[in-house]
Amino acid sequence: MFSLRRETDYALRLLKTLSTAPKGRASLMTVSNQTGISFLFLQKIARKLRIAGLIKSTKGVSGGYELKIKPNKLSLKNIISVVEGGCALWSCCEGGGGCAQEKCGIRKRAKTVNKKVLKFLTDVKLSDF
Repeated sequence: MFSLRRETDYALRLLKTLSTAPKGRASLMTVSNQTGISFLFLQKIARKLRIAGLIKSTKGVSGGYELKIKPNKLSLKNIISVVEGGCALWSCCEGGGGCAQEKCGIRKRAKTVNKKVLKFLTDVKLSDF
C-alpha cells in the first residue's frame, strides 16, 4: 500500500493548525495539546519545516511558530518533498535520476503517471484542508 509517512501527516496537521491559529502563530505545546501529537516529534518536524523556509519561529512570551507561505500558495507536493526528502512514485522519476535497468518496460508510462500525480499534488494547497 502506498502511504505517506506519519511524519508527513503530522507536518500537514502542524501547518494546518498554524494556518488557523489566532494571530497566525502558535506554540508547539499548543499544537501538541490540540492535535495529540508528541511535543518532541513536533519539534523535529518544525525544525525541518523551518530550515526549508515553510515556517518561522519567534522567541519570547508571545512567540511561537507561524507560516512563511500563505496557505493558498503552499502545495502538498512542497510539504511532502520537505518531510520525505522527495516526491516521486518511482525513484527513477525523481530529479535527474536514471533507471538502473537498460530495458525498462515501464519507464515511459511511469514518468507520465508520476508527472500527473505531481501535478495533482502541486494543485492541492494547504488551504484545501
